[in-house]
Amino acid sequence: MFGRHSEETKKRRQGGPLGIVRVFLSLIMISTFGLGVFFVLGRFAGESIKLPELPNIRSLVTSEDFLKVAKGVLTVDPRTSLRLFTDLLSQSKTGNLNSEASPTPSPQGPKLFTFAVVSDSHNDNANLTKALKMAKDSGVAFVIGLGDYSDVGTIDELVNTKAQFDTVDIPYYLTAGDHDLWDSRDKNSSPSTNFTQVFGSPYASFSKAGVRFILLYNSDNYLGIDGIQMEWIKEQLKLAQEEKSKLTFIMAGIPIFHPTSDHVMGKTNPKLKTQAEELIGLFKNAQVAEVFAGDAHFYSHFTEPSTNLKMTVVGAITSTRNLQQPRLVLVDVFEGGSYNIQDTEIK
Repeated sequence: MFGRHSEETKKRRQGGPLGIVRVFLSLIMISTFGLGVFFVLGRFAGESIKLPELPNIRSLVTSEDFLKVAKGVLTVDPRTSLRLFTDLLSQSKTGNLNSEASPTPSPQGPKLFTFAVVSDSHNDNANLTKALKMAKDSGVAFVIGLGDYSDVGTIDELVNTKAQFDTVDIPYYLTAGDHDLWDSRDKNSSPSTNFTQVFGSPYASFSKAGVRFILLYNSDNYLGIDGIQMEWIKEQLKLAQEEKSKLTFIMAGIPIFHPTSDHVMGKTNPKLKTQAEELIGLFKNAQVAEVFAGDAHFYSHFTEPSTNLKMTVVGAITSTRNLQQPRLVLVDVFEGGSYNIQDTEIK
């Protein structure tokens, strides 16, 4: 009896520093889970949640490396957890968790131009202006916006957004987000009425230095893309091939696929999943280089598994309802047809 008690006491004392690390990591995980619940409840309740300005901690708990540490804890592998946690803290101190480039090819030839992509400002025009000024200071040729500049899409909201773009004085091309359609739909008008009145057509195409850009209007969660726009998309993809474009980029308000998020075409109307699949097939056949999208409020870069089509979801400009620091994307395009995507925090 005494021997068993002594053995159990010895086991309890084996934790040491590793046990302390596990307890500390467990507390971080519990806090992160609580923050996530708070964020989700606020989102569904329609509340504007202002997350505390703790960039290092926020970058830490939203990084892929943090998930590796958490996995070490959950699999009762304290030594692995200690090693990963030490590395993670080191990265956080040096700022390596802030902005990461996507795994695109190495630059080929001289740089042709840089462009910026912004999304989901939701009336946070102060941050939108900061992002646009950062883009201008970076020497971008133009800015592309992926929607949700407003909360409900009133004329006043959209006009205020337009003033920010016009004041910074950079060429810009915008598509609409689902929030930008609400007021028009509520008034039984065409959902894009207010947006079109302020900004013009919600879809467009243009070419820059042999690179084709196609902006989609796919943010109507109920109707999706109409037949007229679908034929237009096919024509633009054909044009890009006939022009022998160096690259073709697609810009969409709503992701057409995401491996983990439900912020995709078909979330509200399941019939639109078929339309999203059609788009994926069209883009793959046309050798589209990258599909950019907004709406998810979280930067991510991934490939669609059935086609290996590259996709980037741009993080949000807004400082509310945002588990990451407010951010934009900068893209360098090179002569040889390579490009580099930089996820960049707003300073």
